[in-house]
Amino acid sequence: MKDILIQEISDIVKDLIKLLSVKGFKICCAESMTGGLLASSITKEEDASKIFDFSCVVYSNDIKMKVLDCKKTTIDQHGVYSFAVVEEMILGLEKINPAEILIAISGVSGPNESDGHQPGEVFIAMKIINQTFFFKESFTGTREVVQLKTVQFCLTKVREFFS
Repeated sequence: MKDILIQEISDIVKDLIKLLSVKGFKICCAESMTGGLLASSITKEEDASKIFDFSCVVYSNDIKMKVLDCKKTTIDQHGVYSFAVVEEMILGLEKINPAEILIAISGVSGPNESDGHQPGEVFIAMKIINQTFFFKESFTGTREVVQLKTVQFCLTKVREFFS
């Protein structure tokens, strides 16, 4: 399963390099539960610099607040695993680098639940050009498989937008 996901992700990134480099579009990421896997999956491919600009791993709540200006009140009221938090992550990311494609991820990779959220529950915000999209997904598998499925999902959504 893991090897198949890694190959599928690689194939999607290669497609995105072709699709986005023609347009001069860049991707930026704010990753929590994927810990930089999205950025790594992009940058391991040849010519990634044509489409990739910036990423930050904001694993702790304190860093989400310091780096991306997520509000403590938002985290307290909605929880770190929420649409409200990934929306603030996108807004903070946009202040750092207003690329055409912004992706923010927060969730529970597992193996245990966290703050009442089940393993595999993921919240994603994407801003593509001037449209913002929100996704709540439930992935199954080991911690690593959940992270890979999250990356695959994000990249697939970007490719679908431009296909």
